[in-house]
Amino acid sequence: MRRTAAALAALVLAANAGCSRKPVPVVPVSQADWTHARAELAKMRSDTPREPYVELIRVALREPRTGKVIEGRGAVAVDPRRAMRLVLIGPGGRTALDVWVTHDAWRFSVPALDLTRRGDDGKRTYDVPVGFFRWWFLEPLDGRLLSIAPDRRGGRVFVLRDGRATVTLHDLPHRAARASGPSTARHFVAVRREAIDAGDASGEMDVDRLEWVARAVRPGAGDRAFYTQRSTGLQIEIQVEALSDQSPDPAAFVDPDARGLAL
Repeated sequence: MRRTAAALAALVLAANAGCSRKPVPVVPVSQADWTHARAELAKMRSDTPREPYVELIRVALREPRTGKVIEGRGAVAVDPRRAMRLVLIGPGGRTALDVWVTHDAWRFSVPALDLTRRGDDGKRTYDVPVGFFRWWFLEPLDGRLLSIAPDRRGGRVFVLRDGRATVTLHDLPHRAARASGPSTARHFVAVRREAIDAGDASGEMDVDRLEWVARAVRPGAGDRAFYTQRSTGLQIEIQVEALSDQSPDPAAFVDPDARGLAL
């Protein structure tokens, strides 16, 4: 168990390597194309959950230093636009990883190592994927639409501005989805780039990439996702085994340090 927790600690605490800034593509489009693209994006946004929900998930984490893959089951509870809580269970049924994220604060905990990290919205979080968790779980697809372009594989590319970050979203047609995906799958790829330090002239960027195959934007059983963080080498593959038919306990979204609560 201690080896598992140590590897998880390495995943969430790995040092940044940085990467080069990439320009946001700007492609001339007609007013008709722009109007149609805005309608498509609005439809996707309307399909995202509005009520709290729980996903039961299977997780495989690739430890970036050794390449060792750690597998486990867990659950993620989401209260859209407010908070999320993810708990991963390791060998022996003990909590291996506990993540709590809101707009204003976050907490990463590896209980077996008695290791806990906390932060707030003003603290740099580039060695853990807090920014992406906020964007994906709390306000999926949010951001100001900057530009659109056709994808060379078909489908459309949306470029969104979310605070200091730029998100490039590829919405691909079924024929571009992986063969292992559901027969009615859609294939999405989202890349989030955010400056490591807004005042740093080097232009170093933190990059998160999420690729998922699903029947819809709204989560469902059978969905598969693959997440990578370039700066740390962190890789996480997630399969949604089921959606709970019960709403999450509101206590799951309370700061765990306030009462020592667990999901």
